[in-house]
Amino acid sequence: MLLPDRGFPEYNVFTVLKGAEMSTMTIRMSDEDATLVRKLANFEGVTISDFARTAILEKIEDSYDLHELRAAIAADDGQRFSIDEILEEL
Repeated sequence: MLLPDRGFPEYNVFTVLKGAEMSTMTIRMSDEDATLVRKLANFEGVTISDFARTAILEKIEDSYDLHELRAAIAADDGQRFSIDEILEEL
């Protein structure tokens, strides 16, 4: 089915496993992008669902890590310790 908003076909990349508590998500992408996703998933030896899930969760983790880094930089008071000072504490 072509969608009127962007003209991209719908690709259902997540499947529902019977008996498993999983959600189904649909993403819209160009045929060219869908072909690339299929090829990369095949190259990695995983399903499209696993490939997409991993990519999405890695993106979320990267975003969280960046948020934590920015918070740590904002909280940095500039105090630094030498190796000798650290070793004395151990």
